[in-house]
Amino acid sequence: MTPPFVVLSLPRSRSAWLSKFLSYGPFHCAHDELRHCRSLADVESWLAQSCTGTCETAAAPFWRLLKPGVRVVTVTRPLDEVLASLRRGGLAFDDAVMRPVLRHHEAKLRQVAARLPDVLAVTFEGLRDEATCALVFEHCLGMPHDHDWWQAWAPINVQESLPKLMRYYAAHGTQLQQLAKTAKHRMIANMQGSREIDGVTFQTEPFRTFYEDAKPLFAEHLVQTGQSPDDHARKNVPLLQRLDDLGCLHVFTSRSNGRMFSYLVSVIAPSLDSSDEMLAEQTIFFADPSFPGLGLKTQRAALDDLKARGVHRVLMRAGHRGSGPRLGTLFRRLGASEFGQLYQLELGG
Repeated sequence: MTPPFVVLSLPRSRSAWLSKFLSYGPFHCAHDELRHCRSLADVESWLAQSCTGTCETAAAPFWRLLKPGVRVVTVTRPLDEVLASLRRGGLAFDDAVMRPVLRHHEAKLRQVAARLPDVLAVTFEGLRDEATCALVFEHCLGMPHDHDWWQAWAPINVQESLPKLMRYYAAHGTQLQQLAKTAKHRMIANMQGSREIDGVTFQTEPFRTFYEDAKPLFAEHLVQTGQSPDDHARKNVPLLQRLDDLGCLHVFTSRSNGRMFSYLVSVIAPSLDSSDEMLAEQTIFFADPSFPGLGLKTQRAALDDLKARGVHRVLMRAGHRGSGPRLGTLFRRLGASEFGQLYQLELGG
C-alpha cells in the first residue's frame, strides 16, 4: 500500500494548485479535506486509503496527530504576501487579528520541518520552478517526476473561492470547532504517556469535589464518545448535586497523588420490583486509558462499596454514547448478565 501524503501550508500558497498537480495517475490529492471531517476517525479513514493525499491550509497546528509513515511537505510564504493575497481574494479582516493567527501557523510549519523525519520544506516562490515541483512530486508520490504533466499544469492558475469557503466554514463552524477541540485534547493526552497502576487509591467522594477535579477526565471521556471536550458544562449538574445532597448518588473515584484517574457515578434508589431491595444504576463511567486494567479495578472496588452500603442489584449500560461493545465485555467479566435492552425515543417539543 502506498503511504499517504500531506502538504501543510499557509493559505494562498499554491495549495489548490498543488492538489491538482499531485492528482496524478492513481493518486488523488484533496484540498482542505479537513473541512469535510467531523471526527478524528474521519481524518484517519481518509488517510488510510491508498494513493491518497491532501493539501491543507489549516492543519499545521495539529501535526502531532500525523501517523508514522505519512509523507509530509511544508510550504511557507511571507506573511505580508499572504495577507495581500487574502484581500485580493475578497476576504475582509483586521490585520491586528489575522497576522497573529498566520504567525502561529507559520511557527507550526517550522516546527513540523524541524521535528518530523523526512519532511520536505519548500516555499511559495520555489514552486514557480520545475525543479522544486519535481521534488514535491517525487516526495509525495514516490515516482519519477513527469515533465509533461508539470508543463501542462504550470501555466494554470488554480484558486479556491474565499467567499464560498467562508460561507462553508460559517455554516459548519460548530462541528469544525468541536473537531479542533478534540484534536487539541488528543495531542495533549498523547503527550501524557502511559502509567503504572501502583499507588492508586479508590474512594467515594462528594459530588462537588468530584466535579471540579474530574474536568480533565471529562474532556477525554467526551472525546472518546464523540462529543466536544467541554460538553460536561451542558449536563444537568444541579440535579446531580441535588441527588448527592439527598444521599442518592454514589460517586466513586480513583486517585494517585491527588490526581483523579477514573470515576464511576451511580444513582441509588429503592427498587420498584421489591420494597426491601436497593437498586443502583450506573450513569457515567470512565478510566484513563493510560492505566491498563484501571476500569475493571474501579468497577470491582465500586461494587464492593455499593454492596457494603446495602445495594442488592446494579444496572450497567453498555454501548451508551459511543462506548461500544467493550463495556459489555467488561461487565461480563464482572459476572453481570444481560438484562433486556434500552431504547430511546425522541418526542421533540
